[in-house]
This record gives sequence, structure tokens and C-alpha cells, in this order.
Amino acid sequence: MKQLTKSLFFWYYAAAIKAVIMAALGYACVTQNWFVMAKDAPASVTIYSIIILYVITTTPAALKLFSVYVKKLALVTDETEKLARYKTYAKWRITVITIGLLAAIFFYYTLQQGALLWVAGISAISLYFCKPTTEKIENDLASTTDTPNEEPKED
Repeated sequence: MKQLTKSLFFWYYAAAIKAVIMAALGYACVTQNWFVMAKDAPASVTIYSIIILYVITTTPAALKLFSVYVKKLALVTDETEKLARYKTYAKWRITVITIGLLAAIFFYYTLQQGALLWVAGISAISLYFCKPTTEKIENDLASTTDTPNEEPKED
């Protein structure tokens, strides 16, 4: 369990570091005039719309699919396979949300669209909900195992 937590911690904080690097890259693009688009350019509007649609659709989908797939882990009896699948599902969830975050941060600078900052904020909050902790992983995996039924109380 500790190894799984460390691996997912690395994956999570790597996403956060990528966001900081993307912000620096976007800022550099604007200050050096490497890649700046006009707000009303058709390509700018298209990119802006795609990023918003991506975040609006994939963020809830990633969170819901993770929940559904973790519940299906109850059918897996091998503990090693269960942990491996959980790790894969958690990495996919973090990756899908991170893609939206990175795109929103970068294009916030280059397209100069203030709404993309809100979209990046939504992605960042969603990414925060993906933060792996030992307790959260244990709770997720405990919900997939059958708990012994309690004895009925007699009056």
C-alpha cells in the first residue's frame, strides 16, 4: 500500500509541477511574442471553445468513471492485481484532468481569455480531489471488499 501511495503521490505532484512549468512557458510566450493570438481570431475562438468543452465533459467523466471502476474492483480477488488496477485507474484520472489544466493555463496566456483562468481553476480543484492519501486509497479499496455482516441485535 505504501508503494502505491508513493507512486500516485509522484504522479500527482508531477502534474502540479507541469502546471507551474506550463504557466511559466505561457508567460514566456506572451512576453517574448513567440505565440500570441488575437482574442477574436477564428482559431482563438475554436481553441477556447475546445478547451472549455474538454474540461466540462472530461472532468466529471473522469471522476465518475474512476468511481465506477473502483467499485468493479470488488470482483477482483487477487490483491496485487487489485492494487495494480487501482493505480492504473488513478493515473488515468489524474492524466485526463491534468491535460485540461495544462491547456487552460497555457492558452490563458496566449489567447488572453480570462475565462480560461476559471477553467484552469476548475481543473485544479478537480485535481485536488484526486490527491492520493493512504487513507483515501484504503477507503476506496475497503468499499470494494465485502465486509462481514454484523450479527443482528436481540432485544
